[in-house]
Amino acid sequence: MKIRTGFVTNSSSVSYIVTMDLEIVNTFLDFYGDTENVKTKGALRMAEALRDFMLEKGTVNYLHNHEIYSYLMEFADDDGTCINKQMLEENGDNSDPLLMNEEELFNFIRGEMIYDKRLSTMLPGFGATQVEQY
Repeated sequence: MKIRTGFVTNSSSVSYIVTMDLEIVNTFLDFYGDTENVKTKGALRMAEALRDFMLEKGTVNYLHNHEIYSYLMEFADDDGTCINKQMLEENGDNSDPLLMNEEELFNFIRGEMIYDKRLSTMLPGFGATQVEQY
């Protein structure tokens, strides 16, 4: 991972409301749970980690007879807590979610899934709406 050594003045932070429909997430996890596909196993690991996080820290809401969990997630996009596959590969670092520790996995989820807007297409039952950029 590259570490900045110079003075940086244009740091940027973002906020997203992350949502989860637990029934849809669990259906996804159950349906693909026995897969041998490595890419799908990585998605399952991210979905399980994010599901557990949302159950622990999220707020449950009821919208149109659906139980929806939500969480306001705030992070900087340039301090290493928001990374994507391209950044990892350019630095020669691991980009496989199956081999990441929990901190690396959540940095990857923030960067690859939320910030790069892949969450709802890669992990059914989850969504993210950007609510602030500063």
